[in-house]
Amino acid sequence: MEYIELEVIDVESSQTPSEAFALVVREKGGEKEMTLVIGLYEARTLVLLISKIQTRRPSTHELFKNFMQNANYSLNRVLIYHYDEGVFYAHLLLQNKELSFEIDARTSDAIAIALLMNAPILVRKEIFDKLAVFPKKEEKKIENLQPDIDLQPEELELYIENKLHEMPIKELEQLLQGSIDSEDFELASKIYDEINARKL
Repeated sequence: MEYIELEVIDVESSQTPSEAFALVVREKGGEKEMTLVIGLYEARTLVLLISKIQTRRPSTHELFKNFMQNANYSLNRVLIYHYDEGVFYAHLLLQNKELSFEIDARTSDAIAIALLMNAPILVRKEIFDKLAVFPKKEEKKIENLQPDIDLQPEELELYIENKLHEMPIKELEQLLQGSIDSEDFELASKIYDEINARKL
């Protein structure tokens, strides 16, 4: 069975009903893109991961990562193996020195954990060939929006401020609620200040 490796590109507002978002993934080393419809909570989580914003308290995905690492398991890869009526199905392939096994997971959760654990994300070629498209030239995204190196605290602070400044106010409001839910009140304060600055 042939698989294609993916890279996560962005989270965008979806054209589908409200509180739905589109997770955009691209063939690694290629140009064709595929979108996965995700919910508001999943969108908040992935925006934080893609933007490399560290929350003060561990998320559920970070808890899973920490547990697996302390149990001496690694995430070998994520496999998106099936698609049916708009729903993607994924497995996490976990392993240690003695055994390996698969865990069924929601695709958005599997991708979030893969981002945290630096694991490859693979999709069956027939699924990708069926759903992937070339992006329109005017909508083609700029690559490497995230820093490629670890930033010093002052640089990271500036990076986060710039990132917040670029976000539409609707996304800021959603991210604000997410940061409050995760008890990251320092980030919530920054978002709140950004929203208020735009209302002046």
